[in-house]
Amino acid sequence: MKLFLDIGNTAMKWRSRGVTGVEGGGWAHGRDWQPLVQRLAEQLGGGQVSELWVASVAGLEADQDLAQVLQQRLLARPQFYYSSAADAGVRNAYSEPERLGVDRWLAMIEVHGRHGEAVVIDCGSAMTVDAVTRAGEHLGGYIVPGVQMLRDSLFKGTARVRVTENVAPSVQLGRSTSACVEHGLRAMSVGFVEFAIGRCRAQLSAECPVYLTGGDAEWLRDSLPGGLLHDPDLVLDGFERVIAARNGEAP
Repeated sequence: MKLFLDIGNTAMKWRSRGVTGVEGGGWAHGRDWQPLVQRLAEQLGGGQVSELWVASVAGLEADQDLAQVLQQRLLARPQFYYSSAADAGVRNAYSEPERLGVDRWLAMIEVHGRHGEAVVIDCGSAMTVDAVTRAGEHLGGYIVPGVQMLRDSLFKGTARVRVTENVAPSVQLGRSTSACVEHGLRAMSVGFVEFAIGRCRAQLSAECPVYLTGGDAEWLRDSLPGGLLHDPDLVLDGFERVIAARNGEAP
């Protein structure tokens, strides 16, 4: 079977493709690779891994540790994929292409393969935005703190601001500290996303597709304008697309 791993800052997603079909899942990792890979091996049920591909933003030291554990537990040599100057019809805007997060890169490749021009908004530990043209030019993007990071920074910098109750999703004015925090975080995130979409569409087209992905995408999308597309699997889809192209296979 082929096994694809998407290693984010706090979570791992995986997908296997073999004779029995496609299976996948994901868990938080905390950079504790031994139990994570053991759990993955159990999930795979002892199936033999013929190709093991890893896209990681965890950093080179973590990648080295992970590679060792993967080889020990899965008996397969992991092949790490990082962002490049160009791949699968997309050209990287960064002067140092490898510094672009590979999750952003693969998501862009996937939406370009589907639509040509598109915008990707990844609502993860950090919130990122990237725009790609019909011709495959990456125009650049934005990186801002994700929702949990914003929440944590607020709590660390204040003595009495805390969320102590469940709050319904809203961008209305809050009437308790908990509501003020949660509504404020949502309003900040919505305002940023709407600004970013406007900027990107000004350089693309007014109707170009906009994708939401990442762990907080569902939390946010109910407060955003209609017509945005939600796909939690853009990175893994893009990863499969890239490797299929390398192997001369249809994506």
